[in-house]
Amino acid sequence: MLAVYTLAFHRCYLRSATPGTLTYMQLSQLIASGLLIATFGILSSRDASDEIPSEIVAAATTPILATQTRQDSKATANGHYVLVIEGNRDGLAVTFARKKDDQWAGIPKGLSSNWRVSILDDKRQELASIPIDVSSFATDVQSLGQPARVQGCMVVDSKIGLLLNVPAFAAATNYVFSRTEPNGQITKLGTTSAPAVRELAGGGR
Repeated sequence: MLAVYTLAFHRCYLRSATPGTLTYMQLSQLIASGLLIATFGILSSRDASDEIPSEIVAAATTPILATQTRQDSKATANGHYVLVIEGNRDGLAVTFARKKDDQWAGIPKGLSSNWRVSILDDKRQELASIPIDVSSFATDVQSLGQPARVQGCMVVDSKIGLLLNVPAFAAATNYVFSRTEPNGQITKLGTTSAPAVRELAGGGR
């Protein structure tokens, strides 16, 4: 409702008034409308917890799954890595890496996943957060440790093995794997250090 009042205020008064042309009546209406919006905001905040559905509150506290890359000089990537990631629903790690000089191409359009790798710097600040597509693997609890099964022309296994392109940050210290559960809880799946990734990549070769 506050947004509705604000929009009405904008349309009815601000657009119709030009600098230096406000009459005494228009000025009085502007002041009265501003007071109305401020008062409504105070009253709304007082009982907000009673009006906001719990689903919206939960969604607001759930980590965003979109790709995030920090924009500052420390977060400037020098090429990218092709990582080999292996594990299962209980843990992931980088087992091989290859350094490429061309810039990271980003995330495929439309890709969204509650599995991701966060690249952290020495202050544990996030340089980038990249979703991991595990849709072709059996990641449910019941499949863990079970033999691979055939579904049509596909073999579905609980053992995860995939390639992932990530930006290569000189400031990176750790690659942290995680999964966001349906209830919003974040499950940590493992960490591979940046020095280990550089060593796996042969020092950048």
